Amino acid sequence: MDNNCNIKNYSDLLKPFKIVIFDWDGTAVKNRKTDASQITSKLDELLKLGIYIIVITGTNFDNINRQFSSFIKGPHKHNLYICTNRGSEVFGFDENSDKVLLYRRIATDQENLLLNKTVEKTKSAIENTSKATINIIYNRLNRRKIDLIPEWTNPPKNEIDKLLLETEKRLEKNGFAGGIKKAYKLLTDIAKTSKFGNAKITSDVKHLEIGLTDKSDSIIWILQNIAKKYNINDNEIIIGGDEFGSIAGFEGSDSKMITKNRNDIIYFSVGIEPNGVPEKVIHFIGGPASFEKFIEEQINIQKT
Repeated sequence: MDNNCNIKNYSDLLKPFKIVIFDWDGTAVKNRKTDASQITSKLDELLKLGIYIIVITGTNFDNINRQFSSFIKGPHKHNLYICTNRGSEVFGFDENSDKVLLYRRIATDQENLLLNKTVEKTKSAIENTSKATINIIYNRLNRRKIDLIPEWTNPPKNEIDKLLLETEKRLEKNGFAGGIKKAYKLLTDIAKTSKFGNAKITSDVKHLEIGLTDKSDSIIWILQNIAKKYNINDNEIIIGGDEFGSIAGFEGSDSKMITKNRNDIIYFSVGIEPNGVPEKVIHFIGGPASFEKFIEEQINIQKT
């Protein structure tokens, strides 16, 4: 990291926090295949110091458990929470370090039908007006994903600017003028006309995603069930991610973690953020290496 990414330059990151909340892919680790043993060891140490560690992710529990939480053992694991499936589930851990389901949003048959119809209508609208072919991913809890660039599997978060360029180029080349922004608006409009106005729509550039929940639901649960319960003030909470800024004209998925009227919570991004970050977010660029540096500093601060 260059001098601009020296954590000592960011005074708001250099104080003790009681709750550390963060996105997983692109923030704590490069991807789900990364060896996470080093960051796991440091998060384990922070847990032992009595800090609440909370992962908020769009993926399922098993992915996070395989890479991270299964390696944490002991009574301090009670301070660890995993919020999965983009706001639809929360897991904690018991005295035996085994997972405990604390919350799950269950879609009704009607809601699942609406999810399916909305993405299928969007797919048809794109493919009927262009030569672009897209895929639908159905097997996600309370949500569906439209893959705009199926040939590029698992793009790394640190190449989001390249992913944006290639996805836009693919759509344009196949006659879908307006690119991702138009596809996003199309999905939004179809949801509204399908009487699905309360749907949560996000994008990571590769996918358009529509669901019943998003990361804001995870934050609401945390504030109500952890911060309030243990009398933790907003200025003792920090939230990290890598996609707070706008991408292709719409909000980054991590922006859903920003809570209105809770101005004392600290936010930081370690992502590339090609269009910058919202005003209240600290841009501590550098990816997972910067996140690890933050955790190291927290351990040192908490020990003093």
